[in-house]
Amino acid sequence: MSQFTIHTPASAPEGSRPILGSVQQAWGFVPNLHNVLAESPQVLEAYADTWALFDKTAFSPVERNIVYLAIIFENECSYCMAGHTGLSRMAGVKQAHVDAMRAGTPLDDAKLEALRKFAQQVTRQRGHLSSADTQAFLDAGYDNRAILDVILAAAVKLISNYTNHFADTPLDAFMVGNEWTPPVSIAQAA
Repeated sequence: MSQFTIHTPASAPEGSRPILGSVQQAWGFVPNLHNVLAESPQVLEAYADTWALFDKTAFSPVERNIVYLAIIFENECSYCMAGHTGLSRMAGVKQAHVDAMRAGTPLDDAKLEALRKFAQQVTRQRGHLSSADTQAFLDAGYDNRAILDVILAAAVKLISNYTNHFADTPLDAFMVGNEWTPPVSIAQAA
């Protein structure tokens, strides 16, 4: 397995330093993921920019977190699930929904469940959904823009989830208590 450096502003490549500074200013600390991504200023910038763009979508903060958690579940990223568990609570996602997302079980809200299921299907099936699956998402009250916005979220999480798999990124202090191990392998998930 490749060894990745968890950079600091002093050790990060010059091109990554301003982005790490912006993250520090916005969050009050720099998550380990960002410090790993700093190895490539372009990837760190892509992650920061796509994250910011997804925040501008028509999805509500709760919906954005449901999408992220669904994709994270499919990608089996323990680091991101721990982080987004806390972020989801802060965004107002009900605890029962956070728990269901972490378990990979249906939500008790029909529209959010359609969003969860669609985001998982997009990730699992790499965008090759049946017409019926896509129509079920549209029938739940979403539109073509929402389809594209889910794809944007998948791009954000592809960067972070895959990086965490390669780097085995250690959890940050704020994630303590939200540790996660996938409950089943994706091959067995429904």
